[in-house]
Amino acid sequence: MSERAQRWGILPSYYGWQGDLVQTTPETEQAILEAMGADANDDPTPPHSLVESPPHSWGGGAEGAGGANGAGGADTVIKCADPPERVWGWAAQLYALRSRDSWGIGDLADLRHFARWSREAGASLILLNPLGAQTPTFPYEPSPYYASTRRFCNVVYLNVDEVEGAQQIDSELAPIRDAARELNRQRIIDYDQVFRLKSDAMERIFRIAPKPKGFESWVRRQGKTLREFATFSVLCETHGRAWRKWPEDVRRPDGAGTKTARRELAQRVAYHQWLQFHLDRQLARASREIGLIADVPVGFASDGFDAWRWQDYLAPGMRVGAPPDEFFRDGQDWGLPPLNPWKLSDAGWAPFVDAIRGASRHSAGVRLDHVMGLFRLFWIPQGMTPSHGAYVRYPAPALLRLLALESGRAKAFVIGEDLGLVEPAVRKSLDEIGSLSYRLLWFEGSEPAQWPHDAVAAVGTHDLPTVAGIWTHSEPEHRLHHLREKLVNMTHLPDDTPPLDVSIAAYRSLAQGRPRIVLVSMEDALGVHERPNVPGTTTEFPNWRLALPSPIEDIQTAGGVRRIVEEMTRAGRSRTHLEPS
Repeated sequence: MSERAQRWGILPSYYGWQGDLVQTTPETEQAILEAMGADANDDPTPPHSLVESPPHSWGGGAEGAGGANGAGGADTVIKCADPPERVWGWAAQLYALRSRDSWGIGDLADLRHFARWSREAGASLILLNPLGAQTPTFPYEPSPYYASTRRFCNVVYLNVDEVEGAQQIDSELAPIRDAARELNRQRIIDYDQVFRLKSDAMERIFRIAPKPKGFESWVRRQGKTLREFATFSVLCETHGRAWRKWPEDVRRPDGAGTKTARRELAQRVAYHQWLQFHLDRQLARASREIGLIADVPVGFASDGFDAWRWQDYLAPGMRVGAPPDEFFRDGQDWGLPPLNPWKLSDAGWAPFVDAIRGASRHSAGVRLDHVMGLFRLFWIPQGMTPSHGAYVRYPAPALLRLLALESGRAKAFVIGEDLGLVEPAVRKSLDEIGSLSYRLLWFEGSEPAQWPHDAVAAVGTHDLPTVAGIWTHSEPEHRLHHLREKLVNMTHLPDDTPPLDVSIAAYRSLAQGRPRIVLVSMEDALGVHERPNVPGTTTEFPNWRLALPSPIEDIQTAGGVRRIVEEMTRAGRSRTHLEPS
């Protein structure tokens, strides 16, 4: 690899999951340099006008693993908010957490009711899937990790019946409500129909109650960003979701056509602001029942609001993913557009800060998905596969300092998803600022009693198999069936043990371990075989669309759930009240 590429932060190689050294190819190097702006002209034929070095220096070490010391010129380490001590909670996908009154999908009222019961049962926390808003178009995007924005909330999570004004037109809403509740009969969530029915109902309510108490002052506090998001949503309704194909004068937030549309469609813009007001209100109510942990995705959809407003700071022709590893042998292409690390300071660090502030609103904690993204991200050039990708460095010292500052401001502790190929220096830097590590039964080779104290313990994540799936070999990825040995070694249970009993035994071991927090997957507590998401698949499995097999009313009395509660209590994991930010 050229010295020039290394000066621009492209890693010359990385160690693969089998210990082999994977070199960055010249083709990949050239594509990434062009995306960063290291080629000063657009002429594809030599000689190129080359920029030898990036425009400025980050400082804090080449790998960006120098910790918070020195980040942004500071001499002292700024710490994240203090995490709780010896507590437990649930890891739940909100869309899957339905009640009998749900409109085909779990909503924020369902969350509030389940949170209240969980707190009374002894839990302190609920980790949720990302709640980011999607574009208001069909087909409606189900993946919470491919949201239009990390700042605002997804309208499908609104509880329509609790919106101010709904009671005034109850008879008008009745047939819509009946059609929506009929969707609860099917386990696979129909996002298109949920969005269609909820939109119909919300538009009717908006017509009679467009200015609820506190709305106008809340809109003023949200400022320019909410106005731009609402305008973008209206433009999506008008021109479709692919903003790069819109008329040229609306392809930018400051475009002349954008300003005209905002003025001419002011009532529709107000409607989208109104939706976010009610979402914020309902999320705040749920957060008062229990400490919520918000999940911060590593990126955002290429055709969404964040990509539209941050377009000047993206690396064109690149996608974020992960190299091949033991669990995903072909690697992963997440389809997310990466932010150009050399332009983050030009943006005033706003893309990162905005994501943390959006997640920490009403949260006791934040979980950073793929926290390695603060240090380096795996870029895949367009037209190439993950096996031809390369790592690109990011300004970790500055990002860690900002993370700690925002954590303290919001009083929300931090969990870093430090899974996979993570260098020791990365975990050291995260530990310096007080970020909790993430430790999984599926990944660790030791007993939970030997895991770090400043950590979160769990069996797996939304992307990994459930206990039942592994124990019964119903997990569709056969290469992961060897994980059954981990369950045998931890629980010492015979082969004919029911999978739910294996789950209880596994979580008993986690509960007795050293980590501060234990998170229990709702799927494991209910003996569910399917996992929420199988990475690398699209239509093969109902990713992000599978509801839990029972409504909340039955989950609260389910045998596995009750037994989990008993194990946590027996292990001395007592309830702690965590104030929302």
